[in-house]
This record gives sequence, structure tokens and C-alpha cells, in this order.
Amino acid sequence: MVWMTSSLILKLGKIKILPRYISDHCPIEFTINKTRRNFNWRLNGNLIKSEEDIIKNKKILREYFELNNTTDVPLQIIWDASKAYMRGHFIQQSALKNKLKNETKNKIYENITSNETKLKQDPNNEKIKRDLEALKKQMSFIDLEETAKKLKFLKQREFQNANKPGKWLAWKINKKKQDRTIMEIISGENSYTSEEEIAAEFNKFYSKLYSKDQIRKDKIGEFLSKQNLVKLSERQREFLNKEITEKEILKVINNMECNKAPGPDGLNGLYYKTFAEEVIPFLKKIMNDVMENKEVPDSWRYATVTVIPKEGQDPKNVKSYRPISLLNSDYKIFTNILAERMKIFLMEWIGEEQTGFLPQRQMRDNVREIINIIEHYECIKKEELALLTIDMEKAFDNLNWDFFKLLIKELDMGYKFTNAINQIYNKQEAKVKTNSLESQYFKIQKGTRQGCPLSPLLFIFSIEILLNTIRNDPQLKGTNIRKYNYKIRAFADDLICIIEDPIKTINLWMSKFKDFEGITGLKINTDKTMILTKNMTDSRQKELTEKTGIQTRKKIKYLGIYLTAKNSQLLENNYDNKWKEIKKDLEKWKQLKLSLLGRVSAIKMTILPKMTFLFQNIPIIRSTQRFKNWNKDLSKFIWMGKKPRIKRTYLTDEKKRGGLGLPNLQLYHDACGLSWIRDWATLQKTKIITLEGADLRSGWHAYLWYNKKLIEKNFGNHFIRSSLLKIWDKYKRRLHSKTPLWISPLEAHQRKELGRENWPRYKDILIKVNNIYKVKSQEELNNQFTNIGWFQYNQIKEYYNKDNNLGFEDKEGYWDMIMKSERKTISKLYKKLLEWDTETHQVKDCMSMWAKNFGKPIQLVDWEKSWNTRLKFTYATDLKENWVKMFYRWYWTPQKIAKFNKRASNKCWKCGIEVGTFYHCWWTCKKVKTYWKEIHWRIQKMLQIRIDLNPKYFLLGMLDIDKDRNKEILFNYLSTAARMNLARFWKEKEMPGIKGWINKVWEIMSMDKLTYLLRNNHGKPMKQTNWEMVKSYLREEKYNVMI
Repeated sequence: MVWMTSSLILKLGKIKILPRYISDHCPIEFTINKTRRNFNWRLNGNLIKSEEDIIKNKKILREYFELNNTTDVPLQIIWDASKAYMRGHFIQQSALKNKLKNETKNKIYENITSNETKLKQDPNNEKIKRDLEALKKQMSFIDLEETAKKLKFLKQREFQNANKPGKWLAWKINKKKQDRTIMEIISGENSYTSEEEIAAEFNKFYSKLYSKDQIRKDKIGEFLSKQNLVKLSERQREFLNKEITEKEILKVINNMECNKAPGPDGLNGLYYKTFAEEVIPFLKKIMNDVMENKEVPDSWRYATVTVIPKEGQDPKNVKSYRPISLLNSDYKIFTNILAERMKIFLMEWIGEEQTGFLPQRQMRDNVREIINIIEHYECIKKEELALLTIDMEKAFDNLNWDFFKLLIKELDMGYKFTNAINQIYNKQEAKVKTNSLESQYFKIQKGTRQGCPLSPLLFIFSIEILLNTIRNDPQLKGTNIRKYNYKIRAFADDLICIIEDPIKTINLWMSKFKDFEGITGLKINTDKTMILTKNMTDSRQKELTEKTGIQTRKKIKYLGIYLTAKNSQLLENNYDNKWKEIKKDLEKWKQLKLSLLGRVSAIKMTILPKMTFLFQNIPIIRSTQRFKNWNKDLSKFIWMGKKPRIKRTYLTDEKKRGGLGLPNLQLYHDACGLSWIRDWATLQKTKIITLEGADLRSGWHAYLWYNKKLIEKNFGNHFIRSSLLKIWDKYKRRLHSKTPLWISPLEAHQRKELGRENWPRYKDILIKVNNIYKVKSQEELNNQFTNIGWFQYNQIKEYYNKDNNLGFEDKEGYWDMIMKSERKTISKLYKKLLEWDTETHQVKDCMSMWAKNFGKPIQLVDWEKSWNTRLKFTYATDLKENWVKMFYRWYWTPQKIAKFNKRASNKCWKCGIEVGTFYHCWWTCKKVKTYWKEIHWRIQKMLQIRIDLNPKYFLLGMLDIDKDRNKEILFNYLSTAARMNLARFWKEKEMPGIKGWINKVWEIMSMDKLTYLLRNNHGKPMKQTNWEMVKSYLREEKYNVMI
């Protein structure tokens, strides 16, 4: 039996079992094919790391542009040649550096070869034998040095990234998911397992997929002309077509990620950030030339397609992979600028039904509307409903170019913008990469490239025409509530149709999709398209399937949420099933060697996003028991099934208040619920809240402020509303102690009767006279708001008289700020709810115990500096965790162990005399005190300062060194190393030596320096720590460490 990685299996050429002749086992002989790999050059950041290299390369690039900036050669050729020129220069530099690095090794290798030849001629020559042995030892030493260097970089990766949210942790907890080797592809009855065959199958599939559709332009033009589309305003057209500026280009370059995979030219974001000054003027000329109908640089036409397996689909089917185009960075800079402009226009032009890829539009609104529709039809059981989820086959890859080009022309989007799109979507080519093998280039003649900033916007721009035809067709019957009609919701290509009386109208809907397919190439996949019915018998459902060929289901998945005909099943189908998956993950992660902070980070990075996704879309949990059960499962994982050493409230508190930032799932759920309630308060998403309150007699503010739910019991009969109002009632008095000025008494009383869009609120109604709020006159209100008659005015006064008893808020509060917030609303709400939840734990038990040990109080400002400043001195979670454990007195002591284990002694492990309290074991024990005295003396000598031997300094790092931040950072590192050295011998009688501390200091020093160099190289600069004083001391003391 031979064990090997899955990627090696594909390289097996021949395998043979040989006869037994050495032992009682048959040897196995196999051949590994040496498949020729495609060389993909990629800029090595080390080549432009030092200031000297950057200045030299800047000069070379400037000289190139000065010499070649001629009118005889097109700008596009000059630009592409500049990239080829610099690429060649970088390859030359790399080769030269490698040559210098390997020169010594090559010389030794030549000498070994020469001596071996001589030894064959003179086998008894002892001098040659000695020389040969010395040369081999020298070669071995160089190899060991190289290995040590590689290990050092591995160690640095652990130092900087271990146990914190990021790529390291993602890789650690998803190891099996990382293997993307394609082992086999099945096509028809044939199976392909060799790398070449697999690559050929993908090439064949994508060549066919991206071949041009036979859709006539005149047919598209005729369809678009019938849509009565509103052309762009002069303002919109001018914005899209204005000249591209250097400022726009620089903004995009500054936002680029340095380490993202580059396109075929190998130049990543680091190149453009480093040489921005040199390339921006030339890029500006090219981009504006393209907008004037000149061709794009030839390199912009090419892409490398990488394939990512779709979750839950057959990995042996080529259709089960998502193609992502790796595009050149300069092309992406140009399309990013166009995309930012187009986004502004689309926010005005695209209807509210589409929530994909546009700022301030949220996917949750789609789910919210559908859940409310289901709730609505729960009340009117006589009406039949079908929810049709549309699955478009390879939607982004099938969109016809002529369709969106002609749509741009129909809307008259401007000469320059039209030229830019026409040039980009013309003569594209790509090669597909599978298992490190690249295919030949093939033509791209349709589809929007996934990986291009313009791609999602062009797609929703095109699909809006379908949404518009559905909106405007009176034969397509949706749900009518008051003046609103609910027919369709979309998130990019994820469409869901709301069809009332489906037996009668379903074929009209299907014909609409068929017509759209005929002009765009977007095909409906009937196998994956599903129907969820409400108020329909089995026989009627069967009739619906026969009409459409689409299966009706008891449960459908829309935008990651499982929907059924009854909203009461939402909890089980989504929350309960998701938590079962999470529990399985927690069990697997228990086997990983994660630290305390690593386990907290794993929860934040993987579990929190999954749960907040559900909270945002369905904040419907009313019982606290579910959260208690989840907390138990998380606690078992964090503490590995043992008794918790830190209170849960402390774990969930913010890091700036000394907590560990463990997510509080109940507060996240409440924050998401309040973000829904915000719409009831602002009254802005009129269409959604009209549907949500279709059966209510009063306005939303009546339930938020005037407790109308106590009178109107039907408010609580709604699955969503009852849960949300429970959340509001929990925090209402924390948010407002007096009547808020955002309340609209008229909306509260007459929403249903008046049906206004703009409601007068107290901030509009009241005026302050002699510090007392009074109601404006009816005439003044009618100047601001129309149709406020005598009856409405008196209603306002009646409410004012009641609310005036409580008083009105003089200034805007936290909830007023949330109502205006456009970004990170849930984060802001969560922080406030967490602050309230932990306000009684601002002074933690451990803080009082430290103060008791020291015999004097520690000011809160000192603790805050530790939490918010000193912990940020290092990027290493390992070092931070040591301080956290000290702060929380995490370590078990003899005294604590003896309390639950009667056979254990409560005496100190080191001295064996005194009771082993936490403070004794860390400071007052005679043996430990001797250790700290030695550390204290050496640190003073290293940093050339006088400091007291104070436990507050050495155990908690609370030392302020005036006007010398570098020394303060060094002290923090040195004292942390001393604590970690002592912790290694925690339960042992033996004391740690100073040598162990020195080794730890050297390790931290070398890792800190390497982290600085790597972060600067990756475009994430950090301030360098000056270790010269520590190095100088180590040299003087002649410690045998590499410095």
C-alpha cells in the first residue's frame, strides 16, 4: 500500500507490484508523470521592498516612458510594452539575486564533483577524502541554513497570525475544504482522470459556453423600443461621460489589495501602489482614449479563468464549478472607475425590487417581503398563492453582449460611456486553469466576466428590463394591498415571483421569461426552478405542475433561507438545522490545538457570520431558552468541556473594557430585530411596512409608543411583528425616557385612513416658546404639510396634551442617530446593547483582587491603557493571551485545586511551605522572588533605566516610561517573556532559568523584526520597534544566540 496526496494521484503514470526478493513483502513500483507545468510569472514583492530598489525601478520606468512617449506608436502598445519591459526587468533582477545566492553553493557543488572524479582515479588519496568530507559538511551546513530560514518564516506566520481571525485560522478549521484538486470529470458515459483530459474537458465546456448566441440585433432593438424606457437626464449623462481624472485613478489604486491574485501579466496591486506617480498620467491618457472610441490595450482582452467548486454539487460535473476570471490590474482600475459611476446612476434607475450589488439596498428586504406575503395569505385563506423561485442557468456567463450594448444605446447613456463598454466587450479571450494546467486561449463572445467590477452592475442593469416588463404588465397578477402591488423580488439573478391565482396566470409568467430568454440568452433551469404554494390542495398543486413542468415543493430555499407555507416552521428549518451543523463543527474543532483566544476567534469568524445572516433575515426568536442552549454548546467548546475560568459576561464584554469580544448571540439577534423596527420608526420603506401592517387599524407609532398592542390583539397574531415588538419593549425605556420628537401622533391614529407618504412628526409640529414646547398653528402646519384639516389638527393637540405630561426630549438621542444611520447599523446597535448588558461589570472581580494583592487601588485609566494601548504593542496573539490570562488570574493554583481535590496539597509547588495562592505563586514565593530580582536587574541594564521591583509592572505590564514609547514597548515584551518562561514551569518544583527567558526574548525579537519587514512588503506598514538596546546587551553578555 502506498499513501500519497490526492494531487499526486493524478500524476501516476504506471504502477506495478514486483515479486518478493528482498523481504516477505512485495515491493511496489510506480511512475509519476512529469507533466509540463505552465509558468505563471507573478511579481515578487521582495524585488520592490527596499527603498533603494524602489528608487532604481522608478527611474527605469520613468526613462522608459520618456524615451517611448511618441506619436508614431499607439499609446496602447507603449503601455503594454511598458509592462513587458518591467516584467523582463524584474525577472532579470530575480535571476541575478538567485545567482548571487546560489553562487557559493554552486562552487561547492563543482568542487565536490571535481574531487569525486579525482578520488575515482586515486582511491587511496587521504587528502582528497578529507577535502571531500569537508566540502560535504559545508554543503550540509548551507542546506541546514536554508531549512532554518524557511522554518523561521513558518514560525513568523504563527507568531503574527495564530489564534486570531484571518487566513491562518480559516485554513486551520477548514483544512479539508482547501483541497480543490479535481480528481475526476464525468461527461456522458466517459470518465476522465488524467490532468490533461480534465483540462481538455473544461476547455471544451467553456469554449462552447462562451460561444456567441444566434440572437438578432433587430429583434433586441424592437423589444427594447416597446419598453418605453426613460432616457437619462443631462445630469446623469454628464456624470457618466466626464473625463477620467488622476484623482479617480489614485483612489482606486489606494483601495487595491496588494496580495490579490493578478491577471495574466502578473502585476498586482503592489506594483501600481509603488509606481503610482509614474503610471497614473499614462493610464489617464489611455482610459480617456478608450472613452473616445480608441481600442483598449491588447492585454486587457485576456483573462485566466480559475474554477471554484459550488457547495453541495457534484464535483465530477464541469457545470458544478463557478468560473472566476483573473484580470489584469490596470484593466480593473479602469472598470472600477466606470463601475463607481454606473452605480450612482443605477441607484436612481433600478426599482426597489432589485437589492443586489447596490449601496443601501439589503437582501433581507427580499426575505422580509416574502415572509410577510406568506403571513398575509395565512389570514386570507380563500386566495391561492404560488411563490416561484427562478434559477437561471449560468446566468452571468450567458448574458448576450448585444442586449446590454443596445440597452445602453436605447437609454442614450452618452458617447464616451458607450464607447468604453463597446471596447471592453469586444474580442475577449481566456484560458482555463485546472490543477495547475492551463488550456489554450479560447474566444469569449458572451457573458459578463465574474471578477470584473463592471460584471454585476451590467447584469442587474440588464435584468431590470425583465423586472420592468413584469411590473408594468397588468395581466401578471401579484398581491395588491392598498395602493401597492407585490409581484417580484430579485437579488441579481435570484428571482422570486409572487403569483396570485397561479392556475390561471402561471403560463403568462412563464411566457414572459421565455420571451426574455429569446433576446438575452438567459435560460431558465426548470430542474432547479421551484414552486411553493399556499392555500392550494394537492390536486391543484398537481395541476400547476402539469401546466409548467415545474415541481411544487413543501420547502424552498431562497437567498439562503428555507421557506415553507407556514412561518411557524422558520425556526426549525433554519435556526435548528443550522445549529446542528455548527455543533458538528465545534466537535471537529475540539481536536485542533487552538488557544483560548483562538477558540473565541473561531466563533467570531465562522459561527457569528452564519448566525447573523439568519438574525438579519428572520429575527423571530421569542424564547431565551434557545440562546441559553447555544451558549452552553459554545462554552463547552471554549473550555474544552471543563469548568469555565472566566465569567461569560466578561468574555462577551468589549475588548476596550477588558473583555474578550466573544459574540453575545442574543444581543446580535436583538440588534438585527431593532434594525427592522427602525423602518417602523422612520416610516421610510413604505411598501414593505404597508405589507407588514396590512391588517392593522392604527399606525406603527401607536404600537411603538402608545401601547396599542394591548387593545389590538391582532398585532401579536403576526409571526414577525410579535417577535419584533417584544425586542422593542425590552429596550424602549433605555432608548427614551421622554416622548421622542420623531413620533407622529397623526400617523399613530390615522395611518389607514389618510395613507400619507410624509407624516408630520413632533419635531415638525412643535415650537419652543420660553423653553416650553407648543403646537404650531394649523396654518403653519399646512404650509409644511398638505391636508391637515380641523379634525386632524385637534387630534394632534389631543395627543400633545397626553405626551406633554411625560415631557419631550430636548435633543436627539441614540435611537435618533440610529434612525439616520446608513452604514454599520447593526454593529452600532450591538455595541450599545452590549454596553447596557455589561454596565454592572465595569469593575471586574479580578481587578478588585489585584488591587487587594497590591494593597492599593488601581485606577480605571491604568486598566484602560492596558486594554487599549499596551495590548496593541504586539501583533502576536500568543503574547496578548499571556496578559489576558494574568489579568483574569486564569492559572489554577495549589490553593484552588485543594478546594475540589481533598488529596491535593494547598502548599506552593516551588517552596512547599506557604499556601499556594495566585499572588504567592507569581510573586511572593522566595524562589519566584529571586527569579524576578534577576529579571529586574537585567531589564534595568538592558533598557538603561531605573525602575522599582513592582508586581504591577512585571505581572501586569503597567509601566509608563515618559516620552519613550520604544522603551515601554520593549519592557512589555521583556516582562511578557519572563511571565511565559515562568508559566512553562507552572506546576513543577523546578524554577526556570534565565537562559530560557533570553531565548524567549530572542524569539520575540526576531519574529517582531520579520513581521515588520513582511507587513511593509505587503503594503501594510507598521512602526518598527528598535531592539538595539537588547541586542547590545546580549552581545556584551556573549549569549550564544543569533542576533
